[in-house]
Amino acid sequence: MPADTTPALDFLFKPRNIVLFEAKEKLFYFPKGLQKQQFPLDRLFLVSPTEKELFGLKCTKSFEDIPAKTIDLCILAVSRERLLASMKEILAKKTVKFFHIFTAGTSETDELGIQIENEMQQLLRQNPGTHAIGPNCMGVYCPSGHNTYSEFFPTELGHISAVCHSGDLHSKFILYGDIRHKLRLSKGASVGNCLDLQVSDFLTYYNTDPDCDFIYVYFEGFSLLHPREGQQLVSVLRKMEKPVLFLRGGRTIRAQAAAKSHTGALGTSAQIWEGIYRQTHCIEAGTSLDDLIDIAYLFDHFFKRYRHLPETQRLERFPTSKNALVIIWSGGLGVLDTDELTEMGINLPLFDGEVKNNLMKILPVKVGSLSNPLDLPWIAGTDDYIKIVKTAISDKIDVVIVESDSSINWVVELHRKYYQNLLKLKTHLETLNKLLVIILPEYGLPIRQEYYDQLIADGFIVYPSMRRAAKAFLALQIWGMRFKAFRNSKNK
Repeated sequence: MPADTTPALDFLFKPRNIVLFEAKEKLFYFPKGLQKQQFPLDRLFLVSPTEKELFGLKCTKSFEDIPAKTIDLCILAVSRERLLASMKEILAKKTVKFFHIFTAGTSETDELGIQIENEMQQLLRQNPGTHAIGPNCMGVYCPSGHNTYSEFFPTELGHISAVCHSGDLHSKFILYGDIRHKLRLSKGASVGNCLDLQVSDFLTYYNTDPDCDFIYVYFEGFSLLHPREGQQLVSVLRKMEKPVLFLRGGRTIRAQAAAKSHTGALGTSAQIWEGIYRQTHCIEAGTSLDDLIDIAYLFDHFFKRYRHLPETQRLERFPTSKNALVIIWSGGLGVLDTDELTEMGINLPLFDGEVKNNLMKILPVKVGSLSNPLDLPWIAGTDDYIKIVKTAISDKIDVVIVESDSSINWVVELHRKYYQNLLKLKTHLETLNKLLVIILPEYGLPIRQEYYDQLIADGFIVYPSMRRAAKAFLALQIWGMRFKAFRNSKNK
């Protein structure tokens, strides 16, 4: 989409009116979701040739009965054989800014489906003020625009934006991100087969959106109808000034076949994507929805903490190295953690010189270790614990990772003192602008949930495993370094 039309996306996310055509009982999730988001019902029009009322709302038989001359968002839900004729009929009666083509069964299905998409694209080109998302997509979500396709999505506004080829993964991120970490979106779009609007169009729009801190993308491939989208996407990614967390489906040949039957998308090779990641400062967000949510959780925490700062100051808060201090309660666990973190590219600097001497003065170790990882059994609830940890934190350390225990018992005085030490450590690291991450394994102990809830209430960052925390930290560190280099090159 040309750059001068990009601001029109405002009407996709924040439509002044919405039409559902054709309204049916089985499409209940659209009206129910809009009602929950408090979209004005006098501006929601249900068009049905057979129904007089649905979901407590009056239906109209024709577009002529809609008082508005311009429709901001028309949700088109008819059989694929009627798609083209329906669009022509609607455009003959009303000006439409955006179609959300909900219908599936087009280019992802067969040659006839490909032909239908080609003809719809030609129709849109004959109506240059009209754009579309889909076919084969769930639609958009924007709490500030009171716009959604699900009654189960949060109503609170966040600062994450999204564009996804898959409607289900878009929905699952919203739902699981809310359940796990209270992640909140500003705007999100499920775009399906990308007949018209492309991923690059949404990235361009989000890049200047003041409500957006960072973006996540679920991507399956390129539409046959847009042979230049690959070049356009790379060009846009190079210019992005906000983090883009990129989760790519179709990394294998077998998965590319699945993607083609899902959204009709053409995949590209791993080598090409490795080049794209090197040439831009977008971040590969792992290989699963869990990876994406884990990384988004840390980015969201970071921006909440530093959003108020000017960009130049915020850039200085990003980790500058991959150096970690790990604090454990088991020597064997420390060995495994060291293997895992080292293999992932995270450094665990050893203590030497004055730091080592100062640590020995505080606690001449007989059990455990004053190395990195710091193995500190039996003293977690003492004053020596916090003294040792503070002494071990140098300018070289960017993140402190504490392996905690799901069996903590608040009745035990030692455990209460241990938690107070964690709070003191959190306050200390915040003054140093460093990250503190708690690892709390997901053992099936009833008391874990109480401990977890307390950690979250007190603002701790909590992950269930070292690997998941490390992936998120590396993504944050890599993006910060890339963006600093990007800013420096622009300022020269």
